[in-house]
Amino acid sequence: MKQAAPARVLTALTTIMVLLVLDSNIVGVMLPSIAADLSLSTVSQAWVVSSYLLALAVLLPVGGKLADTFGPVSMFLVGMAGFVLASVGIALASGAASLIAWRTIAGGAGALLMPATMSILVGTFPEESRARALSIYLGVGQAFAVVGPALGGACAQFVGWQWAFLVNVPVGLTGILLVRLSRPANPSTRVRSWDVVGILTLTIGLTGLVLALLQAPDWGWTSAATIGCALAGILCLLIFTWRSLGSANPLLDLRLFRVPVFSTSSTVLFCVGLITTAATIYGAVVMQESLGLAPAASGLALFPLVVPLLLATRWAGRHYNAVGPRRIAIAGTLSASAGLFVVAQGLAMLALWQVCAGLVLVGGAIGLLLTPMTTASMSAAPAEQRGQASGLITTGRQLGGIIGVGLFSALIALQPEDEGRSGVVIGFTLCAGILLAAALLARKLPRTAIE
Repeated sequence: MKQAAPARVLTALTTIMVLLVLDSNIVGVMLPSIAADLSLSTVSQAWVVSSYLLALAVLLPVGGKLADTFGPVSMFLVGMAGFVLASVGIALASGAASLIAWRTIAGGAGALLMPATMSILVGTFPEESRARALSIYLGVGQAFAVVGPALGGACAQFVGWQWAFLVNVPVGLTGILLVRLSRPANPSTRVRSWDVVGILTLTIGLTGLVLALLQAPDWGWTSAATIGCALAGILCLLIFTWRSLGSANPLLDLRLFRVPVFSTSSTVLFCVGLITTAATIYGAVVMQESLGLAPAASGLALFPLVVPLLLATRWAGRHYNAVGPRRIAIAGTLSASAGLFVVAQGLAMLALWQVCAGLVLVGGAIGLLLTPMTTASMSAAPAEQRGQASGLITTGRQLGGIIGVGLFSALIALQPEDEGRSGVVIGFTLCAGILLAAALLARKLPRTAIE
């Protein structure tokens, strides 16, 4: 068999990072335009964001097993085709139901792509060149994190928000073509068993809780539907937890949370998911609806968030071993808390400069926390369980984003008199308090990097 061309494989894999980054960080800038065009309610807008995150969180563990069972290249092709199809569906959506359905499919496709991509990268590049390949892969994602909001805002203002999703079509087809031409290895292994009950209880549990959280403003917080969905979700998650703690081969091994460093750093990463969603989605929305910025201008106004994020990520990667996880985590969580509070006050006073100043602190904090806390979590997990650790970390970050959407959606619905601005101010203030608590928790991390 012809050996894979590493450069061509890497180019194909970076298309995944481009698609996933664009799909996650351009929605906030375009959400007001989408809502106006399709007459979306506040609850529907929350579902547009969270349906993607929910599908990604629930199906990522399944995506990893599918990649092992049928081969990562096979799942890459299926996932990429699904993502391209979903992007077209999103662009052609005529109402809330179809838009949310296609966003869910996009999240499911992403759950196939992420583990398949990492497996192909590890299988294609030998250990001595793997780190450089990974840095290029992640670096492309960071670059598009900078231009993504500006691109989404420009599309929404000048040519239509649909074009921001249609861009995924040529990018995705290019990725499929390059993988087919380069023919990377596609190993498959027989999976011992599928935890069907675990998959069902996790899916029903998370969906039930998210449904209750997002629909409560419409249904009523004490309605039978809200309480019923919440109780069903809690019951299924309790069953999932009980099975996970007692199973030899669980879908997600929750016993890893017994390791103090893993549980602490994973909790901080959950908070990172929470504040990232708050800043990129609701920060962009309120800039347009309350501060009067056009979509393109609101995309540019997020530069104070993403540029410090990139710089802090590079600094943290270079200095993690010297500084240690504890000091980086405390600095990052305190910076995030301060920045969120400054953003809240800026929104309350309609002061754009203050909002941007707060976003500088928040962006720097995300950059400080993301890679070091992931490194600390993975290093604390036993070598044979690092695949499970990766699944738990990624799922936790997506859940943080979902909780953030639910929190802000509920607060906006409770404060409708000023287009929800008061709700967003309260939301950022609450998030500041959560990150302050995370700073106290971060004191449990070790001073020196874990070997």
